Amino acid sequence: MIVTIIYNMEYAGEAASLRNAILEEWSDCKINKMGINNAINNATYQVQLDGSIVYTGRGAGDNTTIINSIKARL
Repeated sequence: MIVTIIYNMEYAGEAASLRNAILEEWSDCKINKMGINNAINNATYQVQLDGSIVYTGRGAGDNTTIINSIKARL
């Protein structure tokens, strides 16, 4: 599976934390991180699973909620 984390640069720490949490859950997961300077569709943090949006918001969501959302999509 491929997870993409798109984040405003102010959320770089949260994106790194989420990356680590995902790898703890699925060690074989491929993760793309993309830092942006602005918002994408009014969101500053977005997580995609194989191209499908799992989380989008004005801030970073908590890792457990996002991981549970990924599990629900598998």
